[in-house]
Formats: sequence, C-alpha cells, structure tokens
Amino acid sequence: MRTPLSSLLFITVILVSNVFASASLSITNSGVVSGPLLGKWFDYVVVIMMENHSINLTYYKGVGTNTCLGNCTYFSSLANSNGLAKEYTDDSIQAGSLGDYVAITSGYGTLDSGCNSSPPGSSGCPFLQIPNIIDRLESAGLSWKAYMEGYPVSSGCYNNDMDFPNYYHFSHDPFTSYADIQNSTSRCSHIVNANSKNPQPKTPLPRCWPIAVDNDDLFLKDLNSVVDASNYMFLTPDTIDDNHDCNDVSVGNAWLNQLVPQILQSTLFTSRKAALFITFDEDGCTFSGCPSAGPELYTVWASNPTNPTTVAGLKSIQHYTHYSSLRTIEDNWNLPPLIASTDGSASNMHEFLIPR
Repeated sequence: MRTPLSSLLFITVILVSNVFASASLSITNSGVVSGPLLGKWFDYVVVIMMENHSINLTYYKGVGTNTCLGNCTYFSSLANSNGLAKEYTDDSIQAGSLGDYVAITSGYGTLDSGCNSSPPGSSGCPFLQIPNIIDRLESAGLSWKAYMEGYPVSSGCYNNDMDFPNYYHFSHDPFTSYADIQNSTSRCSHIVNANSKNPQPKTPLPRCWPIAVDNDDLFLKDLNSVVDASNYMFLTPDTIDDNHDCNDVSVGNAWLNQLVPQILQSTLFTSRKAALFITFDEDGCTFSGCPSAGPELYTVWASNPTNPTTVAGLKSIQHYTHYSSLRTIEDNWNLPPLIASTDGSASNMHEFLIPR
C-alpha cells in the first residue's frame, strides 16, 4: 500500500524538528539530556572560604615586597598559575565572620553583629527570613551541598560550636542561619561533614604550624563521582585549616597544598566543566600583633589545566566584592539576583572564566 503524501510530509517535519532540537541540547555520558541547566562558564562550582587575612599576608609579591605572614608558597603558586583578583574586598560588611558568609550566599550585608556570637535561632540571632542562593538554585533544578569540616553530625542543621576534636564554628556556616533551610529536613540534609576523621590534637590557641590538617575524604569522594557531585558545593574548613586560629598563614598554606590538587585532579574537574573559587571572609587577623595590611583579600579562580574553565595566569585589578562572586554564580545559571542594591548591582567576575 502506498504511503499518502501527507504522511510523508508529516514524517519529514518530525525528522527535521528532531535535528534542530538535538542541536540545542547536550547529552552527557550518562545519557541525561541537559539543556537549560548548562552554565555559561561552568556546570559545577566549589566555593571555599578561608579566615581573617589580607592578601598582603598570604601572597608573596617578590623580593623587597614580601609581607607574607609565614609560609605562603602554595598560596602564591596557586594564584600565579590561575586567576588572582588583586582588588577583591568584603565591601566593609559588618557582623564579623557570619556577616561575610551570609553576604556571599544571599547578598544580605546588614546582619546584626550579635549573630556572630549567638547561635542561629537563639534570642540573640533569630533565623533569617530572607531569600538566599539555595532558593535560586533549587528553583532552577540545580543541586547543592554544603560541606563542613569537623561537623558534629553526619548531616543536618547543627546550631552550636564544637571545639576539640571538631574545631567547628557556627559563624562559618551561613546555611543554618536561613529559616527556610532550618524549616526543611530535606534542605538540612544537604549540610554534611566534609571529613570522616579529625586528626588535629587538643591544643590551646594559637593553633599554628606544624599541626595535622584534615583530608576531606567525604567531600573528595563526592568530587570523584559525577553522580554524587552537586552543581554548587560550599566547603568550610575548620578553624585550624582556615587559618582562623593562628595569625601565621602556614597552616592554611599546608591545607590548601594538600587539598586543592586533589580537587583539580578529581573526576569532576577532569571530565566536566567545573570551577574552584577560593577567598577569605575578611581582612586583618584573629589575634593582636598582626602586621598592618590593606582590605584586599586573597581571591582565586582555578580549574584543571587540561580541562580549563578559568583563565590561567590572569591578575586582575578590577574591584570585586563578595557580592561579585555571588553575582557570578547567579549569572552563570541565569538566576535572578537576590538583592538589587548588592549582588544585583555588582559586576560579575567573567574575565576569569572561559565561555563554553
């Protein structure tokens, strides 16, 4: 029986439509079709926040200009081989550490100073009833996970400090401050421990080098499985590894030297579009006796050199803030800014990133 001409035309239209549709979609090795969720520069990002040091204390600028406070050889080599934002600041955000962590995840820069010392949900710091980056990510169907070194629970919302052997501080975890995370068991389950063991000894302050640093095996395990890795991953070191507990930067230098190569050589960073962003929460030092230094913060964008998403060797003098890094993540996935006057008006950091 002859096929009617109208049927042939119908079949032709379907085939042509499929050709054009396939040109706008990307099919991963697992067979998952991912079109609208592909990022402008990366599909996965790891954000690491260190503590309480200016760039002048963490980056070696050469003979005669060295103000590095301790051993900063890895800080310097990482910055020199990747992208360094030399004029990045926290925009004078108040309320201590937590103020900066909240700002970089919500654009909210006016946190009450009492929140840095009062646990989230306490009378001194009620849960924040504000939108945050998690709201934007989930609304776009993107996955997320927050990794805390020394987290006192395997996962969930834990609202207090825990000293030895954890060295965990709630003010370095912004996610437990948001009401819409605290009120969701599912969302709380995305806040997890980064490491299965805490090797650091019970020692008084200051906790300086030489001392054991954490190997974030649980975090690295996820990075070595595309199935388990999230689009947005926030890693908070404990108060030893992040250099909070010592003015000397040698501990943070050793911790990054151990961890960052494992991140960049992970399955995720070698086989997918992934970017690493490292910055500090604020300038100065935790303890007195810190050399005078400017407000600029050591801030680097990095990726695997054989599968790059970031520009190698770039040293920018463009002014950026925590709002700029938040805006970069928003613009990467075409997410609406959270606050018009902060991340909404900030410039993104696209000069460090390679368009797909």
